[in-house]
Amino acid sequence: MDSQNEGQVYGELNIEDEVIIQYAADEIIKTDGVSRLVGGITESFSKNILGRESTNQGVRVVRDDNKASIDVHIIIKYGVNIPQVAFEIQSKVKEVVESSTGLKIEAVNISVEGVEKR
Repeated sequence: MDSQNEGQVYGELNIEDEVIIQYAADEIIKTDGVSRLVGGITESFSKNILGRESTNQGVRVVRDDNKASIDVHIIIKYGVNIPQVAFEIQSKVKEVVESSTGLKIEAVNISVEGVEKR
């Protein structure tokens, strides 16, 4: 990068929550031990009442300026070490979202909604 242009601002950058959700969801699904993401009440309402299905149900972003928290709802595979899987998700999601968006991720909150035997 040309050092002459460093620090110059040419306009605004707005990263939509859906972009953050997509990055997070992609990392979560790739994590060993995760069966799938599951939606909460909002996703169920959208799907059942409004006829719209959320593309990334199970992930929600709460933002405050240049900081964000991410809430994750998952079903895990039977027999996995739940704390280990949760820590891996938290680490991967934080790293990918921060490096891709420049946002500071304050928390990645994991809710294990169930266990899937297969």
